Amino acid sequence: MIADPPFPPPPPHEPSASLASGQRVGRRYEIHRPLGRGGFAHTYLARDTDTGRHVALKMLRSRAVADLKSYQLFEREATVLLGLRHRGVPEFVEFFRADVEGEPTAVLVMEYVEGATLARLIDEQTVFAPLQVLDLALEMLGILDYLHTRVPPILHRDIKPANVILRADGGPVLVDFGAVRNVFRAPGESSSTVIGTYGYMPYEQYMGRASPASDLYALGATLLHLSTGRPPSDFMAGEGRIEVPASLPVGDPLCRAIARLLDPSPARRYGSAREAREALLSPSAVAAPAGMGGALVPARPGALVGLGPAPRALEGATATEYRRVAHSMWRLMDPTNPPDERWGLASVITVAFFSILTAGILPLVFFEMSRSRKRRLRRFFREGTPGIAEMLDSRPEDIAFGVKYARVRYEFEADGSTQRGSDLVLPVIADRWRPGDRVEILYLPERNYDSVIVGGF
Repeated sequence: MIADPPFPPPPPHEPSASLASGQRVGRRYEIHRPLGRGGFAHTYLARDTDTGRHVALKMLRSRAVADLKSYQLFEREATVLLGLRHRGVPEFVEFFRADVEGEPTAVLVMEYVEGATLARLIDEQTVFAPLQVLDLALEMLGILDYLHTRVPPILHRDIKPANVILRADGGPVLVDFGAVRNVFRAPGESSSTVIGTYGYMPYEQYMGRASPASDLYALGATLLHLSTGRPPSDFMAGEGRIEVPASLPVGDPLCRAIARLLDPSPARRYGSAREAREALLSPSAVAAPAGMGGALVPARPGALVGLGPAPRALEGATATEYRRVAHSMWRLMDPTNPPDERWGLASVITVAFFSILTAGILPLVFFEMSRSRKRRLRRFFREGTPGIAEMLDSRPEDIAFGVKYARVRYEFEADGSTQRGSDLVLPVIADRWRPGDRVEILYLPERNYDSVIVGGF
């Protein structure tokens, strides 16, 4: 018997809760401990007894509301959140109603994101290297670009260090989407409810007029806090304006970007998260001064796949990387098995059977595909520039004889502009990726930034 995985340790200050450890919610979720509580809902850490996976349960109890309006808001929130797919947003699993201690309860089940919040790291006096702050800014702007380009746009409205969790690999996750109720406002419902946190919230949000520019302001305040270790309220000047110090320990480009994000006028901030991200990825912003070491920046040449400068000989580490991604004819014929898994007797017999049925055409087709792919990859490994791309989506594509691959679309920053590309990937690999995940690529600037995926497997 496999033992249930241990629960993560509780935080130092755990709120009290009405549900006891071990109590069952719905058919399959077992409560472990509270994660937080607010006026709209309470959140608990639980275990999915079907899978053993840790999840977070966000629950709206009937005693917390005077009528059904909050239930309707909760349902609208759940409907939108269940459609989100981005690495920087918790995975929302399901929504259901259940009786909890004799009361009707709305339950939203989501991924439990393990990691430390930026607030906790700041409290622990963690020092962030300038390039780490830049990398975090780029990642967060990518998340906001995804949210703000949904239809309708999704506004978080409470971005702050306590609502950003860093995964084990350093990737940020934006949590606590209970503040996005502006998206779900019912007809005739007042829009004047103020949702947000003092110091991180712009003036227009106080007036009930939140917009994507309001989230950008909150991100700017969060980056200011991260850069200085001091809350943005410490920098408040007259009329609620934040005065960004002329010199921050993050370099001039990011300092200028933070100042623009914190402009009191929404019209003078960046027009979108994407515009802000592209400004930070310009050559002058990415090129950091000596001694500013830290996290990697997307599309930073030579930093990712361990390849030397081009042109390269196809030998040593370069040849090893090439062989890892240049799949054989046999692997291409069976794309549902992991690349390192050996063929079984049944697979060999199946291929032999269909080879006879097709008069030998099947292996010939896949042999030519493998040869063509290897020829294409050789040029990239000899001459290509390494970079990081952000996955946009993946869709199945018929190749031959009913065999399907995954067509993965992605975008990356190179030479100060955004480039897009796509590549065919074994579905057993692509199925593990979600929009927003980062994959390693090689690209050729002289061939209109043609590119191939070489990592993230």
